[in-house]
Amino acid sequence: MGAALPIGPDPRARRRSPARALPLRSLVLLTSLLTACAAGGTGEPDAGAATDAGGPTSARDAGPRPPPGVLPALLSQTGLFAQGASGDLADGILTFEVRHTSWVDDSAKSRHLWLPPGTAIDTTDPDAWRFPVGTRIWKQFFVNGRTVETRLIQKDGPGDGDWIYVSYVYRADREEADAAPEGASDVLGTDHEVPDQAGCFECHQGAADFALGLSAIQITRASFDRLLAAGALPSGTTFGEVPGTPVERDALGYLHANCGHCHRDGHPVSERRDLRLDLRVGLRDVAESNAYLTAVDGIATDRVDGTRLWVVPGDPAMSQIVARMGQRSPVGMPPRFTEQVDARGVDLVSRWITALP
Repeated sequence: MGAALPIGPDPRARRRSPARALPLRSLVLLTSLLTACAAGGTGEPDAGAATDAGGPTSARDAGPRPPPGVLPALLSQTGLFAQGASGDLADGILTFEVRHTSWVDDSAKSRHLWLPPGTAIDTTDPDAWRFPVGTRIWKQFFVNGRTVETRLIQKDGPGDGDWIYVSYVYRADREEADAAPEGASDVLGTDHEVPDQAGCFECHQGAADFALGLSAIQITRASFDRLLAAGALPSGTTFGEVPGTPVERDALGYLHANCGHCHRDGHPVSERRDLRLDLRVGLRDVAESNAYLTAVDGIATDRVDGTRLWVVPGDPAMSQIVARMGQRSPVGMPPRFTEQVDARGVDLVSRWITALP
């Protein structure tokens, strides 16, 4: 993969010495992350739009995280393109699309996958696809039609957490992109925010095997069929259908893609909140979904802008999910790496709540 940038310590070395303390830089990053995240409760009567909703952290939050390892210093060295950092994709690169995309200030995205020859994704558990060692997944971001960032995650070992990851920020001429382990703000004169490695880990740590969008629930039917034909998915893999009306599917799919990676079992947020917003394969009735069971009439940890329940049927204005989605503040959702409210997402969720009996 070309010359490497020392993004962090060797993950294999860390597995040999799991009790070793994190370097000071990693502790600073993680402490900053936990302070900024609005996932915890304040214990105040009303968190409000100007109050930080960060609360006590769990042991899992404060513990060591998988080190980001070593990745190429330049995007052109990662194997995504046939030549350079743009243009034709390299041989063996597969492209996939998702049904419900995550909101990153209205940026457009493309998604790409490379699997080591002769391997396939393990889809035995339809809710927890697992990837062969060496898997690379890229997500590119475009603002006003021009590339600004590419994120790469690469599986570096046999365990579910054995991934290394970094974002690449494009240069002004878009001919190359440089690894940015510390993240970046307002890149190339846009409002686009690039996450640091702690930010990558914050969202991905709850997934069964780190990858988020590449799943039975998320990818489109056309992408599913294309990966199946290419041998990336084994024959007999289950495609994740979501039941319900179009309004229900759109809202629950949106919450799954934008909130469900944190509000799910296995993520530290689940240790502080009962809210679950991820979707499961094989769901027959939307009333059995996690969003219905935990959000509808569910009591929120805090008051935000006068709201006390996550979802009040028929009343989006008094539903805390909508109140949090509608602002960018310490209690706003998503909590990081976005500066604009997703008006379409607020509308999708509001229409679902309005239709609830």
